[in-house]
Amino acid sequence: MRRLALAILAFWSQAVVSFGGPPPSKEVITPAPPPPVSYFRPNEFDIGAFATYVSGTGENPTGTRVRGDFTTTVSGETTPSGWGGGMDFSYFFPWKYAGVRFQGAGVSVSTGDFTVTTTNSFTGVTRSRTGSVSTAAGVITATIILRLPLDDFWSNVHLAPYGIGGFGCLFGGGGGQTINTQFPELNSRFNSIERSVQSRPLGTIGGGLEYRFTPNIGLFGEATYNFIDHIHGKADSNFVQTNFGLRFAF
Repeated sequence: MRRLALAILAFWSQAVVSFGGPPPSKEVITPAPPPPVSYFRPNEFDIGAFATYVSGTGENPTGTRVRGDFTTTVSGETTPSGWGGGMDFSYFFPWKYAGVRFQGAGVSVSTGDFTVTTTNSFTGVTRSRTGSVSTAAGVITATIILRLPLDDFWSNVHLAPYGIGGFGCLFGGGGGQTINTQFPELNSRFNSIERSVQSRPLGTIGGGLEYRFTPNIGLFGEATYNFIDHIHGKADSNFVQTNFGLRFAF
């Protein structure tokens, strides 16, 4: 009887193992790696300080023109350009890919040296003026900014391309220098350098790149095209602004 009981117990234990499956595995499951850490954050407030370079996009009206008894020759560089500096202040929404920015810059704008010579073929009188036009200008803009932090996708690539667009104002005061010839289009071209530095609205659009060394410090470079108005059917007062500098994020 005792042997029968042991045989039944041995058979039952083998059946339990067969139906219960193999013993549990000792394999360790490695947890998934954490997502990349982005240096560009939601609810971020940024302050930027930059150097700026502006360059006019109007036509450089060099060459010779004849009208009636008058011949006018223009030589030299008449497109205004200049250097300056400024600051910007940005806030990014809880959706960190979009924000608003307020920017202000001051520049000193001037043309190169140019010569305007007018000859009256009837009287034989020739008048010539050599010089340049210079003035100061200020640019203030309020824009929407859209950015794409690349470190959301690639760790340690703390670079963000961005686009900007909005409105603003060009302001300042001209020095009162004017040029008078028999050719209104020449007069408007030269004198617009002075008139453009008065309070007038503008539209701006452009883009740039920002690289973060830490979540709080970065370098950036950007360029914008600024629309002011059309003088005699031409965009003589429009200009390109290029900024490069440091940005501090909080």
